[in-house]
Amino acid sequence: MTHYNKALAAIVAVFILILSLSAMAEPSAPYDMNAPQNLEAGHLYAQSALLIDEDTGEELFSKNSRVRMFPASTTKIMTLLLGLESDIPLDRQVTIPAEAADIMEGSSVIPVKPGDEISWKDLLYSFMLSSGNDGANAIAVLTAGSIPAFVEQMNVRAAELGMESTHYANAHGLHDPEHYTTAQDLAVLARAAMQNDVFRDIVAQPNWTITVTRGGETKSAEIISRNSLLQKDEKYYYPDCTGIKTGHHNKAGWCFVGSAERDGMRVICVVLNCEGEFDKWYDAARLFEYGFTRYQDVSAQALLERAAKSFNTVEIEDAAPGEGTLELKMSNVEGGDRAVKVVSGSDAALDAKAAVLSESAQIEWTRALTAPVSQNEILGNVRCDVPGGGEVKALLVASRDVAAQPTAEPVVTEAPTPAEPEPTPETVAPTPEPEPKKGGLGAAFLVALVALLVLGGVAGAYVARQSRRKKARRRRKKRRGSAKAAKPSAKR
Repeated sequence: MTHYNKALAAIVAVFILILSLSAMAEPSAPYDMNAPQNLEAGHLYAQSALLIDEDTGEELFSKNSRVRMFPASTTKIMTLLLGLESDIPLDRQVTIPAEAADIMEGSSVIPVKPGDEISWKDLLYSFMLSSGNDGANAIAVLTAGSIPAFVEQMNVRAAELGMESTHYANAHGLHDPEHYTTAQDLAVLARAAMQNDVFRDIVAQPNWTITVTRGGETKSAEIISRNSLLQKDEKYYYPDCTGIKTGHHNKAGWCFVGSAERDGMRVICVVLNCEGEFDKWYDAARLFEYGFTRYQDVSAQALLERAAKSFNTVEIEDAAPGEGTLELKMSNVEGGDRAVKVVSGSDAALDAKAAVLSESAQIEWTRALTAPVSQNEILGNVRCDVPGGGEVKALLVASRDVAAQPTAEPVVTEAPTPAEPEPTPETVAPTPEPEPKKGGLGAAFLVALVALLVLGGVAGAYVARQSRRKKARRRRKKRRGSAKAAKPSAKR
């Protein structure tokens, strides 16, 4: 072989090697939308991955999701959440502290410098989109007064959210052996953060323009998001992506926490420790597509009936005993045929969607809830918001009759016989004289005879008493005469 041929062969070999390495470094395209609706751990580049339903937190796919990993810049999800939960208004102008410059050389930056003046809103947006470590330190100091105090807040908040396998050592995610998490914990954090409307808006922005005042001069700059799934002109653009955050360093590999929404289905994925820079986009897209196959259509009417458990039992006033609790039925449902996406075979997902309806329920009663009530009588109407948009309405009707409380009949009682007064010690009631009996002359004769006998007895007693008194006077007179005769004479 000539030197020329050897050189040519070497060039070809190197070229083939470069092509091979390029193929390994970057997948040719995101997940094939028409691929079979199945997913296994070996289909992903990530060493650890998780997919959940955003509304319920229900797990849809897992690969080593409880294994401790390094989070890299996905740490900034917590940093942003705490910045938003602080008491600093979005429109406040803040001054970048000196700690913003205390970062490792080669770090990703916004960039901002100590002394710069910027609105709190612009700082939060630019830091998240650019993954600026300078911004992370600035937010930490402005929020908590110092970086250590902020890190303490991060760990407290993680504990509050139930992130049991997470510990933070800094606000930006640069490597530290004591700075770790899991895909499970990152999914919990992302789900909680996405409930904050401003957070949700920030992470969905493909770019953001900020205004910074430095040395008295004000300038504007455009910040481009590092999330390629949000960039329409990039190869890995994914139209259903709604955020969230990338991450990378040598120990952590390439990482991504992402969210996507389609037809009312909302999912969150976590991919950690990919070897190639573009692997995370492939894994995220494939997880999203698999997740969307895990849903089924449920009618708004079915969800309304499930939600009705929270408002369709009422108490009817003035009802007969045992009849006051009434369950209402729904009829004339409008908008009930609207389809809502719900995780297949999941009661928790059904309950979560039904809760959206029950929380938004507006009930208008057409009459007072008092007895009597007739079966199928319309008592009111209800209107609820449907997840994904629109509303569902229905009439509320009585499921049975409800009798009124019977009217009590008045009770007639006899007046009590007055009790005869008891005689007092000082007054003795006189014995009433017996009424003369009707007996003709015989009865009158007997009465007269009794009267004569009584008078005769009284007169005899009087005569006897007078006779006794006279005898007594004669005896006293006789004793005085005897006493006088026996007394000696006083004359000599």
